Amino acid sequence: MCNELINTLNAKDYRSKLEQHKKAYHSQCVFNINPPIETLEFQFHDNGVLSGEFICNENHQGYDGMVHGGIIAALVDASMTQCCMGNDIVAFTTALTIKYKKPVFINKHTQIESTIKRMRVGILYFLECKIKQEGKLCVMATGKFFNI
Repeated sequence: MCNELINTLNAKDYRSKLEQHKKAYHSQCVFNINPPIETLEFQFHDNGVLSGEFICNENHQGYDGMVHGGIIAALVDASMTQCCMGNDIVAFTTALTIKYKKPVFINKHTQIESTIKRMRVGILYFLECKIKQEGKLCVMATGKFFNI
């Protein structure tokens, strides 16, 4: 994480900021009302990095045995958005680039991690998200978010 950008808080403070902004700006988001991945649990680390763990099932398939790319894209976007909110940034997605390096398989423990990498003029934030299974990088994504 780009430490000079964000005030260093503890994990509880990041979580508090996230909940505050979700309530004020994101209360009707599908990930809040009817989460597509019920097992997804996000947590903040003391450095402002957001990580989570989940398992997708048969309802999340594209090709047999693999998670649908659109589900992955939605998870990446949700993770980056929540990373921003926890870091006291309310921002819209302006660009999302996803590289699918390996299949993400259903019924397997999966990790996701989002980090703010840099900002420009205090209004444009650049994030990175990684999805791994069994320690192997499956998805690498970058996103640009515009501060509201």
